[in-house]
Amino acid sequence: MATDSNKIAAESFVPSIATAAPLRKNLTPSHLTLADLLVETSKYLSPEDIERIRQAYALADRAHKGVVRRSGEPYIEHPIEVALLLAEMRIDAEGIMAALLHDVVEDTDYTLDELREQFGTAVASIVDGVTKFDALASQPASAASEQSSELESSTEPETPAERPPSSIVDKRRQRSETVRKMLLAMAEDPRVVVLKLADRLHNMRTLSAMSPAQQQNKARETSEIYAPLARRLGMMQVQAELEDLALLYLEPERYEWLRQEVAEEVKRRVPYVAEICRILREEMQRAGIRAEVHAWHKHLASINRKLDDVTHLHIGNELSQIHDLVSFRILVDTDNECYLALGHIHALWRPKDGRIKDFIATPKLNGYQSLHTTVFCLDNRLAEIQIRTHDMQRTADYGIASYWYLKERVGRDEASPNSWSLSYREMVAWIEQLRQWQRELPQSADEFVEAVKGDIFQEQIFVFTPKGEVKDLPRGSTPLDMAYRIHTDIGDHCAGARIITNMDESGRLVTRLVPLDYELKGGEIVDIVTSRTVHPTRDWLSFARTAAARNKIRRYLKTYEREINLQMGRERLDLTLKTAGAAGVNERVEDLIQRLRSEDPAAGTALKKYATLDDIYVALGREDLQIEEIKKYLLPFLRKHGEIVPSKSGEHVAIEGEATSLVKLAQCCCPIPGDAIVGVLNPNKGMFVHRSDCRMLRRYRSNPNALVEVNWLQIEPENYLVPVTLIAHDRSGLLRDVAAVVADAGINMTSVTSSTNTSLQKAVITATLEIDAARGVIDQIERVLRRLRQVKNVVSVERAPYTR
Repeated sequence: MATDSNKIAAESFVPSIATAAPLRKNLTPSHLTLADLLVETSKYLSPEDIERIRQAYALADRAHKGVVRRSGEPYIEHPIEVALLLAEMRIDAEGIMAALLHDVVEDTDYTLDELREQFGTAVASIVDGVTKFDALASQPASAASEQSSELESSTEPETPAERPPSSIVDKRRQRSETVRKMLLAMAEDPRVVVLKLADRLHNMRTLSAMSPAQQQNKARETSEIYAPLARRLGMMQVQAELEDLALLYLEPERYEWLRQEVAEEVKRRVPYVAEICRILREEMQRAGIRAEVHAWHKHLASINRKLDDVTHLHIGNELSQIHDLVSFRILVDTDNECYLALGHIHALWRPKDGRIKDFIATPKLNGYQSLHTTVFCLDNRLAEIQIRTHDMQRTADYGIASYWYLKERVGRDEASPNSWSLSYREMVAWIEQLRQWQRELPQSADEFVEAVKGDIFQEQIFVFTPKGEVKDLPRGSTPLDMAYRIHTDIGDHCAGARIITNMDESGRLVTRLVPLDYELKGGEIVDIVTSRTVHPTRDWLSFARTAAARNKIRRYLKTYEREINLQMGRERLDLTLKTAGAAGVNERVEDLIQRLRSEDPAAGTALKKYATLDDIYVALGREDLQIEEIKKYLLPFLRKHGEIVPSKSGEHVAIEGEATSLVKLAQCCCPIPGDAIVGVLNPNKGMFVHRSDCRMLRRYRSNPNALVEVNWLQIEPENYLVPVTLIAHDRSGLLRDVAAVVADAGINMTSVTSSTNTSLQKAVITATLEIDAARGVIDQIERVLRRLRQVKNVVSVERAPYTR
């Protein structure tokens, strides 16, 4: 089924427009031989290398003698096909030899030591890397004719009686272990995964020989793991074909509809495409640029994803809405000519704002380099144009697999572009990162597969640190993800981020504060803001995008959360007892609660699940147990036994049912989160929280019992009052403009006063802002202060230390 469908698709493409994945395809049984492989390898390898390939083939042929695949052809044709795929990518001789031998150790009597002795350590290591995670497929050792490379991870039993009860779970675990092993093997030698992808590609081409259930399993595995991995390694041709073949088996009806509709739509666009190509060729000739101009259309799986953006349209009109269904590519000789060609294109047609991308100056992590632009061309229709060198094109097609070929070229021709060195260095850095992630990612099979798909294989964005370092993150990542990518300690104390946008007229950097859950965008310069008072909380898990960040947050919570909740619970109960006038019982609270359990059956039932006092503290800290629930039983018990000391007025602090809040923020100094604070007990009004440097505290120094240690974890007001002082050169409309800025920020001013010094032409405005606690206090304050500083004639804006 796969071969026929591929043949139809290939024949339906209009000759002047190429497909995005022009790899040679095994459309019909080709019965390839060693001669076919040698013809291709002799184009770029030395005679000595060719002889070593002959020797590797001779051993593989002996090892697989008489064995056939399910599809009927001799088994030796499979390693030849895989080796030929690698030869088209121009992999070195050791990679070709390993491709010919990659099933020998697993399926025959030859050992790894024998391969190492005959062909060297490098070849043996590549074969070993492939064999290690192929062995995880756990196939029956019988059936010598069913070679494991053909089946790879297809472990489904032949009959229901043989299928284990937890087959689905086992399948997931095998898949996760396959990926885990692949990452380890790839970190040792990237040729391992290049070979494995070629192996999977040929198996997908011949998948029609498998059972429907095996087809579905392998197609899904290819779609979720192998195709995204090929994309991440920059092997776009392999990715395109793997995705199309997976779509063919997972959604055959959709695939067939797409194949026919795309062929018709491409055919309809041929006159327009031909005219664009003609104009581009003539313009390049006038500019004196030696260039090749091509038109190509996206592969079917990519088009299928594009259609998700236009699902609101009628089905017959969907493809016409994809302006880049057919794109244009210009290939030149040098980097400078890329930019020169871009200038001439923009002289011809107006570019669309925001659609010019320079991946030459800033390559993608997989080494991809190109200039992209989208222009309004004939009839004001949008057209996407890519400009790159021939070497960049090879890197775009084969990614890391092109390294060995470009390395040899640079070695022979010093004038040749050296983009291979940059892309390979970046790829090695990414592989090292994979090794770190492999150690950090969760051990659960399901979580690991999801983490791999989410962190490693999905589309990436690139953001910059203020020092210019590039950090790649999955799309949708937040400042928290970036902080943990930089360092665990920075992540643990991340309070937000500043996004550096541009420079103002005076040359100062313009920044804006963003919260932890802000979704980063590609190209942003991100400065992580840290605070030693900040630490991970459970709600961080809801907006941490990467598995690495979530895993570190969980690790922190597991280590410190009980300790934190224990301390928070102890402080909450301590505060409640002090405010109620029972401060003297704190050291005996464990004994009192035990007596409460025995004397009050209702209290005993309510506290039954908490075996110890520490368990009660932890529950209070986590808010699984509300402080009101404890007060309901404990305060009457303490009054009954005379443990609560009455105030002078004969009343108790914090009367049950009292409408006013137990803890209030003092309006003399208006503390906000981050300030050092202290509580003042008022027997009749509860507790007031002051800044520790508040002048009003002087009167309590002689009565230290009135002062209580508090922290911000105990305080949850709905809003905060923040007095600010603005100094400006006086002008007409100043107060109006200040009030407008505050109102535009969605902040209420509870009071505002102003004064002027006529001789100095100076105005001083003092306003009290009401900040909503639910919207991030610090972020709101810094944002509105920054906007106020931009008001005309304003000299300074600062938070006022006191309101009185």
